[in-house]
Amino acid sequence: MSENNEETTTIGARLKAARTAKGLTIDDLQQITKIQKRYLIAIEDEQFDKLPGDFYVRAFVKQYAETVDLDGNALLEEYRDQLPSVHTETIVENVDEVQPSRVASREQPASPASRVRNYLPTIIVTAIVVLILLFIWFMAVRTHAGSSSSTSADSSSVQVSSSKKQSSSSKASSSAKSSSKASSAKEQTIKANGSSDTAYTLTNGADKNKVVIKSTKAAWTSVTTNGTQTWQGTLKADGSHTLTLPSNATTVKFQFGNATATTVTINGKAFNFNPKNSTSQVRTITLTIK
Repeated sequence: MSENNEETTTIGARLKAARTAKGLTIDDLQQITKIQKRYLIAIEDEQFDKLPGDFYVRAFVKQYAETVDLDGNALLEEYRDQLPSVHTETIVENVDEVQPSRVASREQPASPASRVRNYLPTIIVTAIVVLILLFIWFMAVRTHAGSSSSTSADSSSVQVSSSKKQSSSSKASSSAKSSSKASSAKEQTIKANGSSDTAYTLTNGADKNKVVIKSTKAAWTSVTTNGTQTWQGTLKADGSHTLTLPSNATTVKFQFGNATATTVTINGKAFNFNPKNSTSQVRTITLTIK
């Protein structure tokens, strides 16, 4: 009896069961995936005609599945008969009124609009890939510029220190000792604001703090600096993302869609934003930089 139930389980019911098992609501899922709530409900009810198009049906189903720890590709293959095909043909109503004769239909070539419509999914996918590559390139250039600036500043400090040593050896020795004491005293710390487990303060950080976000499972994360979104995206299992905060950053807000599976390091040091071992997956953490 249980085998028959498994065979007849629909894709909507299976996704809903996986979501419920993870303790997620539709609102939680909307916040993590950024898919509108009405589309998520339509997927669970298998009312695929309410989604923007056939391509988005498969894309949204796959993203839904991976967010609730299911294999998206395997699920699409298993339920391919229940899902609409990406390349669908246009059905014309009132065929007798608009359809030309059979001879004319065979001789008439496909219109440019039809050819564009057939290639539209491919164009959309290509555009998304190009945007992702441009984003990666932009972040790489930004990170490289930050590290180059830091290296240049260090070089300038060495040259100035060398010049002072040549002019006065005694003053250079005294400066080196005080600099050593100052660097040992200014160690980076991150402390909670009172008894709060959602608000923290970073002191003695870098001029441009380097943040690395990692996740052991699929997890959506957003980083907002001084009220402006710096980055947001969904990490795959065992994925990571590195970003450099601007030098004028004073307030950083982290939003985690799967907090228990996510870790953060700042300038190579772990940021323990969950010291009380909260089991809540969706969390918002505020970090003040001084």
